[in-house]
Amino acid sequence: MVYPDSYWSNPNKKYPVLYFTDGYWDTPLLAGAYGNLVYDNMAPEFIMVGLSYPDGTDYGSARVRDYTYTSMWMAPGSGKGDQFLNFLEKEVAPLIESKYHGDKDNRTLAGASLGGLFTLGAAMKTPDFFTGYIALSPTVVWDGGALFKLEEALARQNRPLKARIFISVGSIEQAQYRGAIEQFEKQLASHQYQGLQLQTITIEGMGHGTSKAEGYMRGLKWVWQNR
Repeated sequence: MVYPDSYWSNPNKKYPVLYFTDGYWDTPLLAGAYGNLVYDNMAPEFIMVGLSYPDGTDYGSARVRDYTYTSMWMAPGSGKGDQFLNFLEKEVAPLIESKYHGDKDNRTLAGASLGGLFTLGAAMKTPDFFTGYIALSPTVVWDGGALFKLEEALARQNRPLKARIFISVGSIEQAQYRGAIEQFEKQLASHQYQGLQLQTITIEGMGHGTSKAEGYMRGLKWVWQNR
């Protein structure tokens, strides 16, 4: 967990919270981005909560298990995303808000690749919990595009989606992967959810990993713009 600069001198202040997947990889990246965003007044001071695992965990297997909402035979143990989302909503967020000054009305969830899939799935499954979603190069191709079905199910409910969603992809990612993301973006936009503010970008000249830094910068700016 990374605290805002003013945290210790403002014991009664509530802060926006960024929950992000793959904390073991992305904490240094986001910690570096934080100061620049706040300095340029492109984001408020916020608490960062990296979702991670104990030392020695096989990160690859753990993230396939926790960041996917459907199971695939070729990925044993996958499809536990609902349980992980429930843990985040019922245990992690309440702890941050009760003990660490987190603002329950200003939560953002973010992730890249499978973490981006988890993030978008959370928007479809619990559209009232987070106010911002940042999905970088999300793996929407997972399980034959199961995320598309989740989005269609939400659209049929005629529920509002009062959140800012940011989706990015690198221009030199594999054509099939990039095309699926662009197709999902179009489907999501086509349903014109009440309250949804959607921004999608292609990061020129960057791939699956190299687009992450700019994606997080732009995504964090978007979810807190004018808030």
